[in-house]
Amino acid sequence: MFKRRSASVLAAAAITTALGLVPVGTAQAATQAACVWQKTAWELPTGTNDGILYGSDGSRYGVGLTGTMSTTFPYGIKNGLATLWDNGKVVLRLPSGTNASDVNASGLMAGSSIVNNKFTAVKVSPTGTKTALPSNPTWSGAEAKVINNAGDIAGVASIGTKSFVVVWPASAPGTYRELPTPSTSTLILTDIDEQGRTVGYTDAGGFVTDLNGQWHTLAAKGTNATGEPTAIRDGRIVGSINSDTSYSEAEWDAQGTLVRTITNGAIEARAIGGSGTVGGLAFVNSVSRSVLWSNGVVSDSLSSVSQNFQITAISTDEKKLIGNDAGYPSSYTCS
Repeated sequence: MFKRRSASVLAAAAITTALGLVPVGTAQAATQAACVWQKTAWELPTGTNDGILYGSDGSRYGVGLTGTMSTTFPYGIKNGLATLWDNGKVVLRLPSGTNASDVNASGLMAGSSIVNNKFTAVKVSPTGTKTALPSNPTWSGAEAKVINNAGDIAGVASIGTKSFVVVWPASAPGTYRELPTPSTSTLILTDIDEQGRTVGYTDAGGFVTDLNGQWHTLAAKGTNATGEPTAIRDGRIVGSINSDTSYSEAEWDAQGTLVRTITNGAIEARAIGGSGTVGGLAFVNSVSRSVLWSNGVVSDSLSSVSQNFQITAISTDEKKLIGNDAGYPSSYTCS
């Protein structure tokens, strides 16, 4: 997921250069909010020097990977272990072979592990107790990818080359639902809202599954354009649209109808706050950096935030931003 996003940023930079698109400028940023954002760098476990945040409840908990950065090719984190943070402090590292991709406000994590020689969807408690989620014996494997505060978990399972969305509802422990999914070679889930809607993308573009589990393709405008959703909150979806000639921040409703796009340097949205503020990436004075939008206009250019900070989550009260800063999990609070 993060690799794909990095590629989209590079592609956006290339399109900006080629088409002479106008970056998000000071006229929009003039409505900048009064926040002065104070950074908190999150802990790394003893003996590690690198980490990346994958998911957060937007307030207290975050989950990701920590380890040692390789200084030779192939680059990346070596000996990485899934890690849980509580208010920026490391409280748990999972054993090798168990992955975690998201966490809710109770510290419950969604992930995967090898169980009985099969890739299996699991949930993990804040104290490290791992429980395999119920599955169909015909599945080739399964991963739990996202979780909401109610404890609903969604993920991807496969039978041979066919992948499909699976939901494990908190209201019916021990059960699961296989959702009707179009045939696809790529299926990535990116978020779930508190009502249980899920969003993600396939090789054909972005999608949302509604409260009845029905699939809706996200509308996209442009030549060979596809939508890629990153976050959903109360049925409001944000992400990006990329085509052969352009890119933009994009917002959809719960049925996949396109509500708004932001162009002129806006690259993609990544998170939504409790009052509807959207956080993402845009070119500000020709530099790609995180910004906040309200009603399609930059409301805070985050000038007091590191240029390298990339938003993963916004708190409900919109006073806290959580993400990765130059490769390290960090948060910023409004003062």
